Amino acid sequence: MKILLINGPNLNFLKKREKIYSNFSFKNIKKKIIFYSKNKLEIIFFNSNCEGKIINFIQKNLNIKFLLINPGAYSHNSIALLDCLKIYKGMLIEIHISNIYNREYFRKNSLISLRSNLIISGMGLNGYFHSIDYIINYDYRN
Repeated sequence: MKILLINGPNLNFLKKREKIYSNFSFKNIKKKIIFYSKNKLEIIFFNSNCEGKIINFIQKNLNIKFLLINPGAYSHNSIALLDCLKIYKGMLIEIHISNIYNREYFRKNSLISLRSNLIISGMGLNGYFHSIDYIINYDYRN
């Protein structure tokens, strides 16, 4: 089964950012996620700092059943990304490494949450692994 895993702006610099994000590089996280999925899922990774590239990628992959997205700062201000995600009909899992509700006031609201089926916030990298578990154990009768 294919799933999309999209990381938004500045997530390619995780190791260089504040420690609340991660001590791992994006490349290491990618390897950990692939290993963790135990080859049960085909994960298509995409990372971009450009809003339009993320939107184009989603539009080209509307047929994929599961989309995991860490929209980064686009969570809080991208109506264009939200509009694109409203077109997507599959299961959307929104992931935030940090607890966005325990940060600056402008990070407490996620526009993307208006479309998300599941939101994981503040679990660090474990949020990605919990998302993988959710998909592997998803009840496909629904």
